Amino acid sequence: MKKIIFVLLLAACGFSGYGQTYKPITSKDKTYLGTLKGVSYTYKQGVVTLKNNGNYNLGTVSIVASSKVDSTLFGIVLFDEGVEKGETVKAEFYFTTGIGKKEHEVPLKQVDQKNLVLSFDTATRAVK
Repeated sequence: MKKIIFVLLLAACGFSGYGQTYKPITSKDKTYLGTLKGVSYTYKQGVVTLKNNGNYNLGTVSIVASSKVDSTLFGIVLFDEGVEKGETVKAEFYFTTGIGKKEHEVPLKQVDQKNLVLSFDTATRAVK
């Protein structure tokens, strides 16, 4: 009986969960990969939590978002104040949609969050 309940619980979790897609780092640059080693982030309701468990203090980090269903949607969050080793910081995403003169800001409530694709855009080491 316990096994049946466990299997049903696992099946329900598989169908009820949804989330964004986190793209892996595709760069082959060893310095860039070393900079981001140990750095992670999570996204929830327009807020990114960045954790720097890496070996370096970071100068600037930006994370971008695109949509699987809206090719004109673009989001960015910028950590330009620097992130020390061992530090956890939060920042809000800024979303826009449209092309050229028709580009405009999009409120978070209008963004289809389950279809977002998130990835690191830039990351630099802090200069001491």
